[in-house]
Amino acid sequence: MSATNTPPTILYQGLLRSPASWARVGRGYLGGFGTLGHQVSAVSTRGFRHDPDFPLPRGIQEVSAREAHSGPRPDFGLGFLHPPHLERLIGRRRANLFVWESDRAPPQWIRPLREHTDLVLVPSEFGRQTLENSGLPREQIAVVPYGHDVAMNVPRPPRQSAFVFLLVLSPHRRKGVSEALTAFAKAFRAGDPVLLLIKSTYDPGTSKRRFPFEIPSWKTALSEAGLLESGAPRWELDLSTRSDEDTLNLFRRADVYLNPSWGEAFGLAVLEAMACGTPAITTGWSGPLDFFPESEDLLDFDLVEAGEEALYEPVEGARVARPRVEALTDRLRWHFENSRASRELGQVARKHVQSWTWTNAAKRLLDRLQLTPGSEI
Repeated sequence: MSATNTPPTILYQGLLRSPASWARVGRGYLGGFGTLGHQVSAVSTRGFRHDPDFPLPRGIQEVSAREAHSGPRPDFGLGFLHPPHLERLIGRRRANLFVWESDRAPPQWIRPLREHTDLVLVPSEFGRQTLENSGLPREQIAVVPYGHDVAMNVPRPPRQSAFVFLLVLSPHRRKGVSEALTAFAKAFRAGDPVLLLIKSTYDPGTSKRRFPFEIPSWKTALSEAGLLESGAPRWELDLSTRSDEDTLNLFRRADVYLNPSWGEAFGLAVLEAMACGTPAITTGWSGPLDFFPESEDLLDFDLVEAGEEALYEPVEGARVARPRVEALTDRLRWHFENSRASRELGQVARKHVQSWTWTNAAKRLLDRLQLTPGSEI
């Protein structure tokens, strides 16, 4: 490849048709490759919240698994596959995107990562440290951050009558559901002109099977936080499936984005909110620290043992950071009471992440793949 300057052929394998964040990552990279004029074929796999009708950006060239196996082997197999399935990667050299939200990864994943990939791609220094702490060799790990597709020339809508706090999250305990709802209930009352807009993907209370890392149901979570009481501030719950652009419009509509997560491999929604000019509040730990500037909106936290309520694969000795509810409550009140200064923070955030686009992310990824040992085909 490098001898002739011919761009490498790449086959992407991963979840694409889903509102899940790792499906958005795949769509982002593929869109970025397309903007660079580098066509990448993709095998869309099934996975969390898979929806065969979920719209994909223009230009994504889908192929079936059978077509991928029967065609010429690509220079690179680029996957976002669950580690136990890494033997499915197709390519002369193999790289896999990896995310984890605590400071230790499942030990049973390290062997397939070591044996079935030439390179493991993580989106943050936190991800690198997690894999190194878990025994993966440093030379096999590369940090390639994610990006956003926010058009900088799209204006924010006029301020609404209510001050809108936005949550975009799965109904998992690790996402800080309890902390966010409790803090909102503590910060405001029914007469305050505020709204907590909760955008989620499903309600575990209606599922046939519920997992320990999920909240019991949205009704239970809202009730435990006191948001079903008569004096509670106003909230809305949206469980609809939205396109990527519709989700960005939610960020533009909001006055503040909340991300009181116990741990993030990167924090894609935080980046997207900032790119839309919306100030964000997030926990002062893990992936967002790579792009989030030092700020009072980085919440204080307590490092605690993760356990099965935090991780879908429990890991002995793993820790997560639970944000302090009182710190989040204070920041909610500050943004509401200082709306002009809050909006100015959003504009500063927008400029700060302006260059963190999917096009730039795809270029960094492409450059890093061509540095992989043995890629001089």
